[in-house]
Amino acid sequence: MKLLKFTSLKLIIFSGVLFVSCNTEKDSLIETPDEIKNQVELAHPEENYDEIVDIVFNNQTLKAEKYGDEYIVEGDIVFTKEQLNNNLLNKGTGRTGGRWTKNIVYYNIKSDLPNKNRISNAIAHIEARTNLAFVKRESITPMSNAYITFRKGSGCSSFVGRTGGKQYITLANGCSTGSVIHEIGHAVGLWHEQSRVDRNEHITINNANIRDGKQHNFQTYAERGRDGKEYSSFDFSSIMLYSSYAFSKNGKPTITKKNGATYTANRSYLSAKDKISLKKMYPQIHDVVTFKADNNKFLSSNEGVPNTNGPKFDRTRVGTLEHFRIIKLHNNKVALKGFGGKYLSVRPGNKVLCIGNNIDAWEVFTLEFIGSNKVAIRGHNGKYLSSNGGSSVITCDRTNIGYWEKFSISYKGRNAVNFTK
Repeated sequence: MKLLKFTSLKLIIFSGVLFVSCNTEKDSLIETPDEIKNQVELAHPEENYDEIVDIVFNNQTLKAEKYGDEYIVEGDIVFTKEQLNNNLLNKGTGRTGGRWTKNIVYYNIKSDLPNKNRISNAIAHIEARTNLAFVKRESITPMSNAYITFRKGSGCSSFVGRTGGKQYITLANGCSTGSVIHEIGHAVGLWHEQSRVDRNEHITINNANIRDGKQHNFQTYAERGRDGKEYSSFDFSSIMLYSSYAFSKNGKPTITKKNGATYTANRSYLSAKDKISLKKMYPQIHDVVTFKADNNKFLSSNEGVPNTNGPKFDRTRVGTLEHFRIIKLHNNKVALKGFGGKYLSVRPGNKVLCIGNNIDAWEVFTLEFIGSNKVAIRGHNGKYLSSNGGSSVITCDRTNIGYWEKFSISYKGRNAVNFTK
């Protein structure tokens, strides 16, 4: 039997905003297994904790599992000794604390992390369905001091919300694309769905089936002293919800519906109301514009289809695909986001397509204003976008600004069109 020691440690945790609710959504399923029974992300699945400690914050005492210099709450939410010593978490009190400013999440990926595609796929999934923008930290100088580093580890874990410095999302080889979406959900401020204060109206926690020492993982955010908010009704489809068998000691369900039925956890996609929550937490704040060339026709993203007939200045009317969001980065740089979360991107041969899933160096541009309503668009390669008269796809290969490199820019309402899926 493991002897548990209890110590006391002062900790002030910034407030997150609790997740939401909804019906099932079947679009763009990612790595969906036939059945997810015991799905719960764990920071240290193969290790025993050193001790259980009492952490006091917001005048509330709760239990956390101590692993070295890390303190783990709810299985995969991480707080570090460094954070406690530096008191970084004090910077984010209140529901709006811990949000990523300007809806921009900076990140990088450790070179030794295997299967990096699960990260790019998870980011693409979120980019297409929310108002968040993900930027490779190294693509913009000076580099942001607040960013996520994706690294390899023994489990799946994340901090909750923006800490204001370097923070980790740790991924074991077995963490799927859906688990990455889950951990990014934490990093942008989402708590677990079963932590809602109204959860007892919708689910039953079967304490008799929970492994010894794991009961603290089933507290509500109010019991933990956190500030939170429900944006809609309880959501059995939320990607942030524990499975029915999370932390079970006997193979029996630890969480059931009120009628005693179990449910299948979702680790494939943001549910419809997951998306609603994120849009309420991160509303649309970016300028929406159209670009018109000297041929009097508009630029279209062509839905981001990476074909030889990519974006052209060939549209006589303005619809959804002719609108772009200007994602303002620091140092006067921007990214141009089209429908479905795809960015204008300079590709080999200086061809420009609207297929970027996130913002890296080749999705970064500078708008050079010419007069009151005309711009030239300079790419990362130092050259300018050209309409080529509208007869072919746009390219980023001009060293000088001529007629084909000047575009009329027209600002629309920020919610003029729906960019997300």
